Order: sequence, then C-alpha cells, then structure tokens
Amino acid sequence: MAGFIGSRPYEVKASTAILACMGRKITIRRAVATDADETAALFTAALKSMPFFLKLHDDDEDRAFVRAFIWESETWLVLIDGRIAGLASIEGDRLDHLYVHPERRNEGIGLILLDQVKAQRPEGFDLWTFQANKGARRFYERHGLEAVERTDGERNEEKLPDVRYAWAPHL
Repeated sequence: MAGFIGSRPYEVKASTAILACMGRKITIRRAVATDADETAALFTAALKSMPFFLKLHDDDEDRAFVRAFIWESETWLVLIDGRIAGLASIEGDRLDHLYVHPERRNEGIGLILLDQVKAQRPEGFDLWTFQANKGARRFYERHGLEAVERTDGERNEEKLPDVRYAWAPHL
C-alpha cells in the first residue's frame, strides 16, 4: 500500500548539489505502480554495472522484486526531465535500496535521495552495502553515515561481505 500513496512531485532546487544537471527539470516524488517497469530497468542496470556483483536474478525477477518493494515500502524517485534517474526505498528505519542509473552517477542524484531519506527518517536509519562497493561506502561516509557492523556475508543472498551503516542527527 505504501507505494501507492502518492505525493505531489516537487522541483528540487539547483543548490542541492546538482551542478551536472543544471538547466534540467529535476523532481522527486513517491513511486507508484506505473513506475515499476522503468524503476526495475534502472535497478537492473545499476546491479549490472557493479563489477564485484554476481547477478543472481534475471530481469523478470528484478521487475517482480521492484514491483513488490514499490508496493510494500516507501519508495522515492528522482526524475530528470520526466525520466527516472534514481530510487531510494525505505522499510521502517532501514534504507533498503538506493540506486542511481549508471549513466547519471556523479550528478548529485544520490545526495538528493539520501537527503530525502534523512528528511523522512529524522530520528535516524541504517542500511547495508557490500564491503566491495567502495564508491557507495565513500558516499555514505562523506555524508555523515558511520559503519557500525561488518559481516562475512553469510546472512545475505549474495554471500558477499557487507557493512551496516547508520545515520542519526547526533552522529
């Protein structure tokens, strides 16, 4: 149900670190059911772009997975000129997914999404990422998250070592 509760899109101000996107219409809004296919394409492209990541599911399974988390979670999308460029999906106090389309990286989209998550969870949240995802780890650390737990990956589906990050206003 959460994915279908809409909110009005709003324009993001250029001062939100979007220097590479100047002159484009950038909006952020909640995902709805009709976003599932385009969001799944972004999700799949992001996973395929990670050299350390062995993709375990085919594109159809990715679409079903994305439809489910749009329905069950609070999922936010950044759109540039009406096209989905990034997503953040929050379940409770956990940021389950934050992905930016590989062609849109380093344009401030991840920061827009992370700032949205901080605004939606002002008391704090946590997330997991793979230890091998050095770009994501640098990004989270640069923006105030702290590594609070590391595992050997035995508990995740991919069996890759991972790290849990936490953010709270006092960290």
